[in-house]
Amino acid sequence: MTASTAQRLLEADLERAEFRIGVSKGQWSLAWEVSKTGWPYVYTRVQAAPRANSPEQMLVRWDVDGYGIQSPTGAFWDEEANNFLVPEKWPKGRPKSPVEGVFRVTGWAAPGRGFYHPFDRQARLNHHDWPTQNPQYVWTEQNTLTDFISLVHRWLNCEDYLGC
Repeated sequence: MTASTAQRLLEADLERAEFRIGVSKGQWSLAWEVSKTGWPYVYTRVQAAPRANSPEQMLVRWDVDGYGIQSPTGAFWDEEANNFLVPEKWPKGRPKSPVEGVFRVTGWAAPGRGFYHPFDRQARLNHHDWPTQNPQYVWTEQNTLTDFISLVHRWLNCEDYLGC
């Protein structure tokens, strides 16, 4: 699939009701128009539950190369530095919680460059057993970026999220 085909597919998915409902509820938004970010990157702001000394939203950069065929990879982004958010500023979760696991920034091949989750292309590279262990999180052509964004929103808004 060419970048232009993938980009058109992504832009169509961002016009679907699922994405627009999240935007209207204030759960997430596009930080910049897709056409202005330099394909294959898309930036979203995801609302986070109020926590002391933590932002109200987190900026996520999504690498959607091969969108429609392969899953994206996402990571928190530092807008001022125009780079990945340093690990010390990543959200934290209660010990042994899914939030702590998915936002882990140590002990794997791409710390701070992806979410440690079966949907994430970077994390899945060295976890060939994840599809059988987590069949509900096998990325298929029916999935959209909104599926992944909604998970990030859920993790940033559950009791296990402790802030940054």
